[in-house]
Amino acid sequence: MGRKYKVISGDGHVETPPESWVKYMPEEHRDRAPRLIKLPKGGEAWLIEGQPLIPNGQNITGRGPVKVSGGTYYNADGSAAEGAGDARQRLREQDLDGIDAEVLFPPIFASRAIENITDKDVYRALIRAYNTFLARDYCAVAPDRLIGNGVIPSSGIDDAIAELEFLKREGIRSVSLHNFPNGSGFAAPEDDAFWKRSLELGIKLSPHFGFGQMAPGMNQVGLGTTGDPFAGTLTQRVSGQPPMYTMSQLIVAGVFDRFPKLEFYFAEVNASWLPWALFVFDDNYEIFRGAFNRKLNRKPSEYVLDHFWFGIIRDPKAIAMREHVPFDRLMFGTDFPHSVGTFPNSKKFLDECFAGLDPKYFRKMLLENPAKYYGLDLDKDITETPRA
Repeated sequence: MGRKYKVISGDGHVETPPESWVKYMPEEHRDRAPRLIKLPKGGEAWLIEGQPLIPNGQNITGRGPVKVSGGTYYNADGSAAEGAGDARQRLREQDLDGIDAEVLFPPIFASRAIENITDKDVYRALIRAYNTFLARDYCAVAPDRLIGNGVIPSSGIDDAIAELEFLKREGIRSVSLHNFPNGSGFAAPEDDAFWKRSLELGIKLSPHFGFGQMAPGMNQVGLGTTGDPFAGTLTQRVSGQPPMYTMSQLIVAGVFDRFPKLEFYFAEVNASWLPWALFVFDDNYEIFRGAFNRKLNRKPSEYVLDHFWFGIIRDPKAIAMREHVPFDRLMFGTDFPHSVGTFPNSKKFLDECFAGLDPKYFRKMLLENPAKYYGLDLDKDITETPRA
């Protein structure tokens, strides 16, 4: 009998140095690609156009110690540090941590940090290069254990759909967004073409902890001039908690009325705050609907419970509150190799969280929920870890 899934992490990160992916950029753009520079006191920092230096530290902690700077992708002998190696090294690290598969989110150089790159040809080429590396050099080694999230560009709806279709051809099953598909921080009617195409292609939407503008400005609460002020108003008292404003924008824009099968997974947002936040969401709707002359087809909380999934990392309270949170829509993530993760002690952490509970709760969060969202077959044998 072959290896089967036992634990699936819903949140990890591909931290990889430039030499692994820059080869996929057109030669004329490579000199403007993000790159690592060595720091005088040790470690490296990312040099990304339009950003101050971003030091490696919390993004490449591995098993520690935690640093805010001075982190490095390389061991003293030049080999890859924990969390910064190739796909085969990553599979061995999964074994060390007691997990069998990971949902993998983008690294710093393919995150919101690149949104200030002014040359859109360079910007699009960078995203295509990372997505190509992710699909061909990384996830292809074990697509059942390395569940990659491709990056969708914020350069307009046509580019967003084109990258979605490219990722589908390359075998990637999920995507991460930094902004709404129209390229802005706010929902717009043209986004519908992207939502429709994602459903047609069967690609999952996994925008880490939110997308678009993450919280309404004060001028958007009640009297906003950017975005829908009703969306901002509904998040009063909870607007600081990602991904409330993203969810509110989608709900008030009627996205789920037009696309009742559309779903989103927000990793690393935790869940013990959800019962209170959903009450406030509905309460705000009842308070302000008349003032805005707006009527939703359902309560905001009902949209949330039917269309969103949530990822926890260090949130044992969510497990303790299992009867009060949407447990059927929760996943656990190690966040490896980032600083707030549980590597290499994730199994111990989980054993402590689920001690004394019916095993069905462990199976639900660590197997059934991620398998349902990402279409994984729990009965099939999975890829064995190659020897070092």
